[in-house]
Amino acid sequence: MTKLFSVLIRLFLIVFFLPNISFSISAPENEGAKKELNPEAFEHFVNGDLYELSLDFMSALTEYQKAISLQPDIPKIRYALAQAYFMTKDVESAKKEALQVEPKDVRTYQLLGECYRMTGQEDSAIWAYTLAEEQDSADINTLWRLAMLYQMKNDANRSILYWKKVASLQTFSPAVHLQLAALLFQTGSLAEAISEYKKVLDLQPDNAKAILGLAESLEADNALAEAIELYRSYLKLDPASKPARGKLIALLYQTGRKDEAIKEAGTFSDLNPDDLEAKRRLGALYLSSGDFQGAESVFVSYLESDPDDPQIHFFLGKIAMEKKDFEKAKKEFGTTIVLNDTVPDGWVNLGLAYLQQDSINQAIRVYRQAMEKVKNEPYFLFLTGNAYAQENEYDSAAVYLNKASDKNPHDTQILFALGSVYERKGDFDQAVAIFERLLLIDSTDASALNYLGYMFAEKNIRLEEALSMIKKALESDPNNAAYLDSYGWVLFRLGQQQEAEAQIKKALELMSNDPIVHEHLGDIYQAQGRIEEAKTEWQEALKLQPENENLKMKLGQ
Repeated sequence: MTKLFSVLIRLFLIVFFLPNISFSISAPENEGAKKELNPEAFEHFVNGDLYELSLDFMSALTEYQKAISLQPDIPKIRYALAQAYFMTKDVESAKKEALQVEPKDVRTYQLLGECYRMTGQEDSAIWAYTLAEEQDSADINTLWRLAMLYQMKNDANRSILYWKKVASLQTFSPAVHLQLAALLFQTGSLAEAISEYKKVLDLQPDNAKAILGLAESLEADNALAEAIELYRSYLKLDPASKPARGKLIALLYQTGRKDEAIKEAGTFSDLNPDDLEAKRRLGALYLSSGDFQGAESVFVSYLESDPDDPQIHFFLGKIAMEKKDFEKAKKEFGTTIVLNDTVPDGWVNLGLAYLQQDSINQAIRVYRQAMEKVKNEPYFLFLTGNAYAQENEYDSAAVYLNKASDKNPHDTQILFALGSVYERKGDFDQAVAIFERLLLIDSTDASALNYLGYMFAEKNIRLEEALSMIKKALESDPNNAAYLDSYGWVLFRLGQQQEAEAQIKKALELMSNDPIVHEHLGDIYQAQGRIEEAKTEWQEALKLQPENENLKMKLGQ
């Protein structure tokens, strides 16, 4: 009687609390057939369910094992056993049992999917959940898992597809729309990402993730003013956020709102007084805005905490250069090099500081040392060649510039310097060859077009070609005084004196202190028989270039 009473009690519980379990369970035998549970297997099966209700999964597992040993061909017992293994963290056994369930329903495929997912078999997990979706395309759990699995595999497009399905089937979920928006942003679908973030903010205006995501999406979509305001909104919720503050500062600077950028950088530095990066950024903003005093104050304060930061000494050197304090500049750039002698900028600027004081040989020494320390050898060969050219040592300049060009044969900056050196040392043919080589690389280089065209005009050769070159240079920079002067000079050589005069006068309006332009205008006046006007222009040119012997001859001195 006791055993019968226990069975009746369990049957009573089943009727009221486990309506999904029937006394007759389908089995994959003949079509439409039902497989009856024998009383003992059924008792173990019910016991297992009761233990599961009380969260005693180990006891449930024992009961299901007994049930399956009595009737191994019942799918629901097999599924219950697989689930019990899963709940006791024996994933491999759960997977093994779930694979034996036939026919498999949505729940079985979902359980298999979880087993594969937990063992790192993402492709198999996707296979299982896809089969679950085929049986029930509106199951939220299946769609959600597929969205996550594809996201884990970095298949953003398929993940987006499933997040959209999830979003369409459930009550509005901020988490789902945030996931969807982030993936849309990742794939460059900015309009859709913006729309999803706005949906979240319509219902949750203070959702920090949505505000930040929308700000980043608008920034990427070049809606910078809106992005700035959203970053400000986010910072009200999280004032200490370094990434958001950094982006706000960068956008303010990018849109020309330098004062606001400095204010934000100052606020962040005040909030984080020990953050050296914040100080460095504030100082750099002062420097870029031309506030050298503010920049210097910040950088000096920075060095109190980290006196061996080469970048700060470099910045202090740049400030000293702006103030024309070349001795201090050399000191700071020298310190930069001592702290890190592999960074080209320190060497470059140290050399420039020497050049500014006409210590050209010292600059050359610095550039030669740099070649031994840094990898950008062609650039320092180029700088050394230019320094020799400033000393009018054209043979040495040509040696270094040729070495630089050999290492970087398509660098038009090096070729231009080399061509001008050959022209100044009187090797006209070699200069022409270099400039023609440059123009084969870049036929639109206005400086090279003007230089070569003017060379032809000076030699009174290939004038039509020279005119075409200088016209092309002027198309890129119509108000360039040097190009206008060259254009006028070619016209003069071609005998078009009135047009030549007009072009030279235009050049003179833009560059009134250039002796060559005054001399050219004087030559044009002389050709027209306007001798007194010619002498006036030559005298003006001589004032600007008192050692010019050719001008003295023209004036009969």
